[in-house]
Amino acid sequence: MIIQKEEANGNLYQLSLFSTGFLPGMSPRQREKRRQQTAEYKKRLNAKARLWRLMQIICANFEQMRDLFVCLTYAEAPENEGRCLEAFHRKIKRALVKYGIEHGYVAVTTAHDMPEADTPVRVHHHLIMHGAMGPKMYIKIRDEIARCWPHGDVDVRPLRQNEEFFRDTAQYFLDQPTAKGARKYSCSRNLKQPNEPIRLRLPESAAGEVPPGVIVIEDDPYTNQYGHYRYLVGRIFDRHAFNRYWERQRKKAAPDPWERLRRRQRRAEVRPRYGGGA
Repeated sequence: MIIQKEEANGNLYQLSLFSTGFLPGMSPRQREKRRQQTAEYKKRLNAKARLWRLMQIICANFEQMRDLFVCLTYAEAPENEGRCLEAFHRKIKRALVKYGIEHGYVAVTTAHDMPEADTPVRVHHHLIMHGAMGPKMYIKIRDEIARCWPHGDVDVRPLRQNEEFFRDTAQYFLDQPTAKGARKYSCSRNLKQPNEPIRLRLPESAAGEVPPGVIVIEDDPYTNQYGHYRYLVGRIFDRHAFNRYWERQRKKAAPDPWERLRRRQRRAEVRPRYGGGA
């Protein structure tokens, strides 16, 4: 039996497969080895899940070249960098209203040194935030960001997609060293949340099929003596074909109450009857 999880956000399609449970006839020693293997693989699984989650958030809310990648630094060590960032969000939110832009962001506060800076910089903030297309809009928003950040230098660049679905940007955010116990990144509340995944338990022969309308970008299968694992990333190029497939998968995973009733009735019709008679 295979557990299959599918996720679709925008043109980003993601599939993960893994086998679970102990195989019949395993000895206690074999079961313990499997637990150790599973614990080690769980770390890799969690790391990939964090990366995929951030990719989904970025893809669902931001666009290449319209939106911005921003770095905010300090000329002097701040007493409370959290309050400084909160004040910036309040100011830039008000400033962007006149351009018809709703301030939305993903932010990470990092503590590594920036040797390329003109002055010594340690604590600083990276943000992905909403921008706008149009004549001189980049310059206008850049100037508003600089005005709203009086604590040090500001670096504003158009958001670029150097790798598919901003994978490099998401990985960069997650690789940033943060304070002990701090979240890896924070998001504004107005961002769209990724769609709910579809989870199914399938026989091995029926799992892992690439949906119609999807081009595979990355396919990472992994097998050991304890099970099979696979992680696939694809781009949805035919929305009509994919939507038909997705609707079928949704019905399999969580059919509506009337569909469940119809299934019970069909099973009752084909079930052999016992007992009774003239």
